[in-house]
Amino acid sequence: MKKVEKELFDGIRTFMSHKIKGYVPVQKVEDFQEIIKVQNKILKCTNIQELEDCARKIYNLGIINIVNIRFLFLFFSFFKNNINIKTLRSLREEQVIEFLFEMAKIRKPSSVRKYTTYLKHFFAFLAQRKGYPFDFQLKNLAFAKNNLMLPRHLNSKDLSLFLKTLLNYTPKNSYEKRNKCILIIVILGGLRKAETHNLQLKNFKEEGDDFVINVLGKGGNERKIFIKKKFLEAPLNEWLSDQKRLKFFDGSFLFKKSRSLYCQKSINIIRFIDTIFKESGIQNYQQYGKGLHFFRHSFATYVYDQTRDLILTSRVLGHQNIGSTKIYIHTSQSHHKKVSEIFNTKF
Repeated sequence: MKKVEKELFDGIRTFMSHKIKGYVPVQKVEDFQEIIKVQNKILKCTNIQELEDCARKIYNLGIINIVNIRFLFLFFSFFKNNINIKTLRSLREEQVIEFLFEMAKIRKPSSVRKYTTYLKHFFAFLAQRKGYPFDFQLKNLAFAKNNLMLPRHLNSKDLSLFLKTLLNYTPKNSYEKRNKCILIIVILGGLRKAETHNLQLKNFKEEGDDFVINVLGKGGNERKIFIKKKFLEAPLNEWLSDQKRLKFFDGSFLFKKSRSLYCQKSINIIRFIDTIFKESGIQNYQQYGKGLHFFRHSFATYVYDQTRDLILTSRVLGHQNIGSTKIYIHTSQSHHKKVSEIFNTKF
């Protein structure tokens, strides 16, 4: 490792150790001592791969916000291959912008905005703690701006048709049993992808006709989701009793392999979603998304359409800022039609 690369690596290592303290909800973690062990190990790491391994372990211990650190791993790789300077102090803002520009070619604007914010925090940390002359503003980057694109979603008719098809679908293998449960939970509960993947059996309780699911969201904030047992009970029992699940997935997590040493950040569900779309007969379904977040958007839009309650919609989504929920007002086109009726009845 070159001297300048070691400078950057030392900065990332120190910043990572510092951020973990802020990420850990001390009162809620189950194995605080293990987190301390990993944190101590971070300061002894000698390369980026070891830091990535520590980040995975921290994530598996329930500190999901540590995923943000991957932006710095990407920057380190770019720095190593594209930036030729003798000392980190001579790094210029234009070179950081070049990294963000390259990321914008292959990443969504929302991701690039996160990279930008996180890099600003990182360089501010280096300036404050280590005296580097970094005052990077990283402002007015057109490729990282929010174009206010409305989230795609299923209209109420297609959402109903998709859900009915899903509930009536007979899974052909173990993974389809798992994927059916995941989709039902997201469509009827509006969970984020990470929230769904991190569900544990202990998060489920029965209350009358409902399953009450305790969800750990962003920032360690908890919320309760209610899903009718008539929709979820049979598919869930079918997955729980599946022989492959009992052999490979019978750990504390509902949808993760119990013997996996690494965090399972994603679950391959795209083909299953495509199968349900085809079975449903929904026209032009190719225009819709096929990720779990697309169905979270559909859930949110439907809840707001039916209730006109922005506060309720915000709470069931687990939004900390109601501003994040306001976009679902704009996706509700039927609500806009009321404007024409106001004038129709008065003139």
